[in-house]
Amino acid sequence: MRFLKSYCVFCKTGMENSIASNINSIDDSINAIAPVRVLSQKRKGIWEQREQILLPGYIFVFSEDKIGVNLRSKVSNIYKVLQYQTGFRELGGADYEYSMWIYRNRGNITPSKVLEEGSSIRVVEGPLADGFGTIIKLDKHKRRVWIEFEFDGQKRVISLSAECIAATED
Repeated sequence: MRFLKSYCVFCKTGMENSIASNINSIDDSINAIAPVRVLSQKRKGIWEQREQILLPGYIFVFSEDKIGVNLRSKVSNIYKVLQYQTGFRELGGADYEYSMWIYRNRGNITPSKVLEEGSSIRVVEGPLADGFGTIIKLDKHKRRVWIEFEFDGQKRVISLSAECIAATED
């Protein structure tokens, strides 16, 4: 397999899944993903899982070849393929790493399992296990972690579900 290129597409909020599906149906060489986070929420005393768009208004497109700029003319509700000030559309650096984290997890960011060891938090299982971002806050009661990362030249913070597990004694 050749090097996978990635792009970020700005689109109509609320239409991310259908736009990704439309892109995937017009070109087999392209894989469009509208990433979601699976959140654990307690309702009426029962923990439930629900999906929520990770980055409203954005989808990621992956291809071994350069994608055409005419994507907007083929699929409605796409505003633009984002580009750097240099005019380069293909994601690079930290943006590329973030997009590949999305790709490796198939756009489905499920709850991770974390272990609190004193003042540090160690991810033992799940999407956060490959070292993406920095955990800046843990709320055991709500089963959430807040992750800080850089994308598009800006520091961003998102909350993701995480189950805090107890350390096992050997």
